Amino acid sequence: FSSIAIFCGDKIGRKRLTYLIRIIVLILFVWFAGFSPSLMRAFICSVLSLLAAICGTEKPDMIMILCFSFLLQSFISPDDIHNIGFMLSHGALAGILLTNQLFHKIYSKIFPSFISSSFASSTGAQIITAPIGLKIFGTFSPIGIIATTVISPIITVFIYSGLILIILSLIIPNFYKFSGFFMNFLYTVIKFFVMLFSKVPCININ
Repeated sequence: FSSIAIFCGDKIGRKRLTYLIRIIVLILFVWFAGFSPSLMRAFICSVLSLLAAICGTEKPDMIMILCFSFLLQSFISPDDIHNIGFMLSHGALAGILLTNQLFHKIYSKIFPSFISSSFASSTGAQIITAPIGLKIFGTFSPIGIIATTVISPIITVFIYSGLILIILSLIIPNFYKFSGFFMNFLYTVIKFFVMLFSKVPCININ
């Protein structure tokens, strides 16, 4: 949604308006989707990144933003600290930010760039969130590194297709039947791979 706002703002040619559109779009999306702990984290990080850009910071320190997001969300909603979504969301992003470059260098020696990037992000997220999963669920699934790399591109297609098809269905009302069929097809594909990877044995400490 933020990317669409950037595109619209760039077409208009007004940078300040782009920031305003992005903030409004983010607020509307989170309001529509609901302020779950993980989505709240994403919202706070996005707003902080936007504020940094407005202040002229081209490359803000994302670790600093994540840490401030953690403190701010803990202050706004203390109960979120005990929520598994809150833990995994902050942990996964921290893992990606801290280890992505290291793992990318390792994987790039074996895989093409787009695959190594996905593997690197997934590995970083898994390493930091593994202790959380072991503590709460008593299990850890290393297959998640591969599963994320396979499923994430399909989910990306699902998200962008949904946005495009919503717009087309509003313009052409009769288009909603095809939209529904196509989105259900993508959902079925995603569900198939999720269920397939879920059958792979995991590490269990119970």
